[in-house]
Amino acid sequence: MSVSPPVLELVEPPSLAVELLRAAVARRSARPSDVPRLEVHMRSFTPDPRQLALYREVCDFPADGYLPLTYPQVLAAPLHLALLNRSEFPYRLLGMIHVRNHIRQYRRLAEGASLSVVASVEGQREVRQGRELDLHTRVEQDGVLVWSAVTTMLRRLPGAGERSREERPASATAAATQEDELFARSRPASWKVTEDTGRRYARASGDYNPIHLHAFTALAFGFPRAIAHGMWTVGRCVAEMGEAAEAPALTLTSTFRRPLLLPSRVVFQTAVQRDGAVAYRVKSDDGQPHVMGQLSPGASSDGVNAGPR
Repeated sequence: MSVSPPVLELVEPPSLAVELLRAAVARRSARPSDVPRLEVHMRSFTPDPRQLALYREVCDFPADGYLPLTYPQVLAAPLHLALLNRSEFPYRLLGMIHVRNHIRQYRRLAEGASLSVVASVEGQREVRQGRELDLHTRVEQDGVLVWSAVTTMLRRLPGAGERSREERPASATAAATQEDELFARSRPASWKVTEDTGRRYARASGDYNPIHLHAFTALAFGFPRAIAHGMWTVGRCVAEMGEAAEAPALTLTSTFRRPLLLPSRVVFQTAVQRDGAVAYRVKSDDGQPHVMGQLSPGASSDGVNAGPR
C-alpha cells in the first residue's frame, strides 16, 4: 500500500530566488505522470510592511490599512514554489503556464495580521493543450478561513493541441464577439505599461523569474521581450476598480489569454452586471486580449468549477 508523502511544515517562507534556482536545474520527465497529494503549511505568517508598500506602489493600491484582495497570492508564492519543487511532483516547474486564478476573500485582512497558510496540490486533468492541475491555497486567521484561491496551471505536452485545431477558429471568433458586446458600453482606460514593470513587481513579490526582467533574459525562453507577471496585471485591474474591490467578501476570477510584452500600451475595460458583479478585461492597442475576469460581491462557497475548457 502506497503512503502519502508527509506534509511539509515551514517556520519561515523559503527564498523565492533559491526556489527558482532549484526549478531551473530540476530534471523531470516530459511525459504525463500522476500528481500525488502534496501539502505545505506555514503556521505563522505576517506580511512584511516594506514588501507590502512596494506592492501597493507597483499595482497602485491605496495604503488603507488592509491587504489588497490579491496580496495573499504574493504571500503564498514561496510556498507554491516549495510545493511544486518537491521531488514527488512529476513536472518541471519552469515551463508551466498560469492559465486561471480564482480568489475568494471572506473578510478584509488587516495589514499586520498574523496568518497561517496551507498550499496543496493533487491530481490533474487532460485538456486540449496537455495537463491542467489546481494549486489550492487557504489562509486562516485565528483558525478561521479568511481567504482562499485556486491557481490553475497548464503543463503543455508534446503533440497536445493538434487534435482540435480545426474547431478553434470558430469558437474563438464567437467568444470574441460575445466579449466585445459585453464591453460595448464601457469607458476604456489606457495604460502605459513600462519596460521596468517586471523588475518593479519582482522587488515587490520576490518573483525574479527571468522571463519578466529583461528582454535578453526572456529571449532564452522564447519571448521577444520581457513579459509582465500575470498577477501584476490582475492586481493592477483590481486596484483600478476602486471601491468595488474594497468590500469585505469578494470573489475574483481571472483567465490569462496571452503574455503581455513589455513595454506595451493596453486598454482596461469594465462592465457592471445585473447581479452587481464587474466583468473586466485588458487588451493591447492592437486588440490582442491578455486578461479577462470578473469581480463579484460575496464568497459563500470554497468550491470551484475548474473543469476542462
